[in-house]
Parts: sequence; structure tokens; C-alpha cells
Amino acid sequence: MRFVSSHWFYSCAAHDELLSAWELLKSESGPLELDLSSVGFFDPYGIVALTVFLQSLPESALPVALKMNEFPLAKGQKASERGAVAYLTHMGFWEEVGSRLAVPHTLLPVRPQFSEDKNVLIDVTVMHTRDAVSVMLRKSGELLQGLGFGPVAKMHVLQVLSEVSGNVLDHAQSELGGVVTSQTYRSRRSSVRYLVMSIGDAGIGVKQSLAHNQKLATRLDSDATALGIAVSAGNSRFGSGGRGGGLPSVLEIAKRYGGSVAMRSGRGALAYRGDDDQKRVFEAPFQIGTQVRIMLPENRLRDK
Repeated sequence: MRFVSSHWFYSCAAHDELLSAWELLKSESGPLELDLSSVGFFDPYGIVALTVFLQSLPESALPVALKMNEFPLAKGQKASERGAVAYLTHMGFWEEVGSRLAVPHTLLPVRPQFSEDKNVLIDVTVMHTRDAVSVMLRKSGELLQGLGFGPVAKMHVLQVLSEVSGNVLDHAQSELGGVVTSQTYRSRRSSVRYLVMSIGDAGIGVKQSLAHNQKLATRLDSDATALGIAVSAGNSRFGSGGRGGGLPSVLEIAKRYGGSVAMRSGRGALAYRGDDDQKRVFEAPFQIGTQVRIMLPENRLRDK
């Protein structure tokens, strides 16, 4: 079966094609052909979405024939140092999904052994346990210090990563675990550089998770409503025990630094702007599991 996508990895708002892909899997059988040859750019949100998508496909859809500009490589061919394939290579993407693709392991792009991209904070990392989260946080802390982030800003970035990663392990109920990646890059619309973090899973979603709390169950009339409740202090699938502070604190940190937060789960979406403390929840095309993107202006994180 064939699925062609042109742009759904550009932003968190363009997931109509992903819905089409999942619907296609329900009606057709056989390995999936995924044509991303017109995609020239991935941000961390897009790379997490693609990793979760490939990792959560049923066996009947494997191996996936992925097509991109400069991929698959011919024998002996080297990819260019720029472009989507090069970015995925620097982020460690192929190591995580190579076994799902209809490409021999020997023809997958290989990340240079001694190459260090200072823009990459966290390469593509699949987290199954608290120990994996701890290792990710330790490595991230070391890199943040090297980037010149102030002690308070460093603490807040690690808090965001810890809270959202912990939510995945506590609530997603997914065999895949969670996928996280992060980098700094310059906005195409301005000269501002951002630290961008994205974490996603293929779990049960926010609405189904909150439904375990009987006090909240009657208020969950949609996925969008569930997201709004999830980022309000004290609301969690756990009815007691002081849980539910994670996502609200992520929004508070975005507010402090004038950043933004975007969340997707099921058919719900949430967008938050820290500069003016504006939060909006709305209906959107289907998103498997839950995915979060946090953007913080890099200049505001330095020397705080």
C-alpha cells in the first residue's frame, strides 16, 4: 500500500496526512510505502512524530519502503552534509528505526563517529524506564552547561524534560515507551534562536488517562477538553497523592521565558504562548498517543 506525504512533519498543526495513513492501514494490507521525497526540513516535533509512527506500525505494514531525497542511498553513495537526510543522521534517527525499513542495514546513513553537532541537545532517544530518563537528563545537563545556560535556566530546562518524560512513563501505557529529541535552531521567520524539545508516545492519550480519575471522568467530553484539564494544576489520573503538577509547571516555565508549548492527543490540540500567557484548546486531526513540543528562546536562557 502506498502513502504519500508532502508536509506533515513541518509543524504540529499539519497532521491530516498522518490520519490518512492510519486510516489506510485499517483498510489495506501489505507493507507501507511512505514517500517523503518533498520534505526538506524536520524540526524535533516532526522527527519524534515520524519515529513514533514507524515504531508503532503493525507487523503487517512492515518493512516500510521509505523514500526521501537522497534516501535510500546507493551502494557507496554518501549523503550530503545538509538537508533532511543529513539532519536525521545527525539526530541518530536511523539507528532507532532502521529495523523497520525495507533497506539493508549496510545502506543506512551512518553518523560520523567523531562528529559533534553542537545544535543537537538530545538525539533521538527511546525511553522505556526511569533509568533511561535519568541518563538522558544527565547528558542534557552537561550539554546545557557547555552552551552557557545559566544555572536557573538549566534547572528549568531539565525540569521540563523530566516532567514530560515522567508523564509518558506514568500515563501512556505504551510498549514503545516515549521518544524524545531536542536541538537549538534559528527561526526561519526571525533571527531568534530557540531551544526546541519534543516528546511523544503511542499510548492511550490524555483523555483516556484522565478518565481513570472518577472526579474528572464526567468533564472529559472531548480530547481538546482533556488537554485543557491536564494543564490545570492538580488534575491527574491519580485522584490523590499530590500528582498532577507536571504539565502546569511546563506552561509556567514557558511563560517565564516567553516560549511556547504545543500539545496533541487524540483529536485534541493545545497551543500556549508564554509572551502573553494565552492558552487555546481546539479540535484537530487525529494524533496517536500524545506529543508535546516546547520552544524556549535561547537568548533568554543564557546567564540567568
